[in-house]
Amino acid sequence: MMSEQYCDLTATAPSHLQTAVFYEIKDMTRGETATVLFAEDPAITLHSLNLQLRNNLRWEISRTDAGHWLTVIHRAEDVAPVDVFDSLKRDHKRLDAMFSQVIHLTDQNHLVEAHAIMRAFIEGLRKHFAVEHDILAKAIRTPPNAMGIDPTAAMMQEHNEILNQSIMIELSFDEDDATSTSVSPLLAILAGYLSKHEYREEATIFPIWIGAINKAPEAVKAALFQQVLATLAD
Repeated sequence: MMSEQYCDLTATAPSHLQTAVFYEIKDMTRGETATVLFAEDPAITLHSLNLQLRNNLRWEISRTDAGHWLTVIHRAEDVAPVDVFDSLKRDHKRLDAMFSQVIHLTDQNHLVEAHAIMRAFIEGLRKHFAVEHDILAKAIRTPPNAMGIDPTAAMMQEHNEILNQSIMIELSFDEDDATSTSVSPLLAILAGYLSKHEYREEATIFPIWIGAINKAPEAVKAALFQQVLATLAD
């Protein structure tokens, strides 16, 4: 059952709005919504807060008869993805959560459970990379950067390295003498590499791809979106 909380921020000073909204939604769990009333259009405030919260919020804004701005705020996972890059960023977070679980279970010496999730993580990586390699990279050319490097080629090389490291770690769980001490350092190395890769990818490749897709006809965008969703879910 979805629960809802209500807050009237019409008397809150603009300089304090973002903080006020944060305290209203910080403990919001899945299935919950927050309805907030603003005196002015809150779009800029919400976008700024959402950046801080790693794009974990979604909202709808409407006007009241009194001229106020009524906003219903959701957690992103409670709302269907809206486009290709919403789907990809959500998949980044899903994979990150799985890998964090592998690290936690390994640190607790629950190697059987960690191994099972590591296998699922690798399968998720393969699907994610299939979207970026076989769909987006083939459809959109990226110009070389100032150093003459094709960012898509660099991305693919990093993907291969991530997949190879992941497979090596998965195999290390199968070793007869596998322990938390033997596997954890490998996970730590990959965790750092993954974090840097995702940041570079979302900062360099995604803006180019987003620009190209935004110029495409609506029918093409819709078809591409469905293809991405199907690949991730396959």
